[in-house]
Amino acid sequence: MLNINPGTVFLGYMLYKMGINISFKISVFMGNDNPYSVLWTLLMARLMAREDGTTPLAGFNLGNSVNNETIELSSYVRKALGLESNVRLEHHITEAYKSIVRQPYNRREELLTLAMSVPNVAAKHEGGDPEVEVTREHPSDILDYFRSKTEIESSGDMAKLTLNYLDKHAAVNKTAEALTEKGLSFIAARRLHRI
Repeated sequence: MLNINPGTVFLGYMLYKMGINISFKISVFMGNDNPYSVLWTLLMARLMAREDGTTPLAGFNLGNSVNNETIELSSYVRKALGLESNVRLEHHITEAYKSIVRQPYNRREELLTLAMSVPNVAAKHEGGDPEVEVTREHPSDILDYFRSKTEIESSGDMAKLTLNYLDKHAAVNKTAEALTEKGLSFIAARRLHRI
């Protein structure tokens, strides 16, 4: 499950500690954007871990206002708490073109630097590359995530949103190519969506 507020994150930790086998990620909407908020989140993961040291926290989307220094400091905290291999730091490389904080951007070059020293980091792509998005009749919009399929189809926007989706995958492929050219290894996410 994807959590968007501290209350549900805390509940997830408690349920896991009580023996319920769950796994969750923290959404970018929670707004963890500095090493202190990361410290709180990861300290709770460590404090609420089971006796075997496991935690239900699998991934942690940082706020869109972070930079490489923030992520490096957060990685230091994660390592010090023994969570480096268990909790993935998820960094947004591209973001939807409209309706979300600090967009559009492309952090691919930042990722190439970051990936040299920070292990277990995910490269999230929520939109296409900005130079492609600007050419679209309907650039990607985070608010489209909250529209029903029925409304999208009745408005005639399905083809536009499909193109946005394909632009996002083109951006993912560019990032994969850049990482490969840099000699960095990565694991592509599998089974993200139902068919």
